[in-house]
Amino acid sequence: MNSTIAYTCLLGLFLPLILLYFSRGRLVANRYLASFLFFASLYLLENFYFFYGESLSKIALFTNTHAFFYLMSPFAFFYMRSILRDNSKLSKMDYLHFAPFVISFIGYIPYFFTSWDYKLIIAQNTLGENWDLSQFRTNILLPHKIDQVLSVLNTYIYSVSLWYLLWFYKKPKNKSIVYSKPYKTIKNWLIVFAAIITIITINFTIAMVNLWIYDDKSIFLNRTSGALLFASLVYVGMNMIILFFPQIMYGFSADLKLGPIAEEKDLSEKSTLVKESDSKNELQLFTPEYLDTIKIALGIFKDRKAFLNANFKLVQVATESGIPAHHLTYFFNEIKKISFIDWRNNLRVEHAKVLFDQGVTDKITLHTISLNCGFASQNTFIRAFKKATGTTPSKYLKSLS
Repeated sequence: MNSTIAYTCLLGLFLPLILLYFSRGRLVANRYLASFLFFASLYLLENFYFFYGESLSKIALFTNTHAFFYLMSPFAFFYMRSILRDNSKLSKMDYLHFAPFVISFIGYIPYFFTSWDYKLIIAQNTLGENWDLSQFRTNILLPHKIDQVLSVLNTYIYSVSLWYLLWFYKKPKNKSIVYSKPYKTIKNWLIVFAAIITIITINFTIAMVNLWIYDDKSIFLNRTSGALLFASLVYVGMNMIILFFPQIMYGFSADLKLGPIAEEKDLSEKSTLVKESDSKNELQLFTPEYLDTIKIALGIFKDRKAFLNANFKLVQVATESGIPAHHLTYFFNEIKKISFIDWRNNLRVEHAKVLFDQGVTDKITLHTISLNCGFASQNTFIRAFKKATGTTPSKYLKSLS
């Protein structure tokens, strides 16, 4: 179990970097999710060394990070709210969510500046059977017992808040909304996300109650090992869901910024992903304006003949246009009824037909033409040409003579 918790913590520390890389940092909602995952993993590391650690230096080091526990739940709340209401901006009142963290952090400041030897004494205490830290007053504002009670209340309040958000934004009222597969995926993910937070909250409560009842470390670990392992596995599951469903990483928020390609043609008037609704709990996806934005962006790539580049991929369109990749995938598959690859290959085939009509085969080989059109090989070109036209390049050339 020890190794499971340790690997879970390490995965959670690296996943936020992966999350931000895939979203290119444009989605503020993703930053909230990444922050939650990071601080949750940091807290897991703290608990891992507190419960199972044998290294005094590591125990002493992670004792300094306890205040960051109070950042987990607010970032989880901001993430879900940003997705559901299509607005990631924080109001002045929202900063009150960080009050518990600020109080806890300030309370730990004197402890931060204590000697390393003193911290090692505290760490040595956690290795013993009696691990009550109240005698050390590591936090001058929040005594140890009060901090434990406050941490439990904090997790419950935010767990309930997540379900309230799901209930409040349960059904958009605007009938013009397109209920897309990405929308359903994100909604289902948010339900799973809230459920996972709730499960972790319950297991956290079980651990804390047993911590209050049993001062003996071995008895505590014996009675709570199952709950700690289950919470660890649930957290692993949440990380795996995000990794295996990359559309979650792109989010579904309205505060996206168009990429540099938007400067070529004035897309500023059509750059809004979602029209503002008269009702605060209306979520509008793939409005006509947004569809026009996608079409204009694709038209720019087409005019550039960017498809002739062998490395032209959907991720390039997403990066330069600022349109999430899973939005583009939905646009091609569900609206145009064609995959991005077929759309790209069809443009390449049309370009090849123009070259054939110009008689370039008298000067260069079919292999060279396929490379000039962006195909990796002549065989790939022939397959794409036949799929698009129903005939091979050779037969097409014969029909021209």
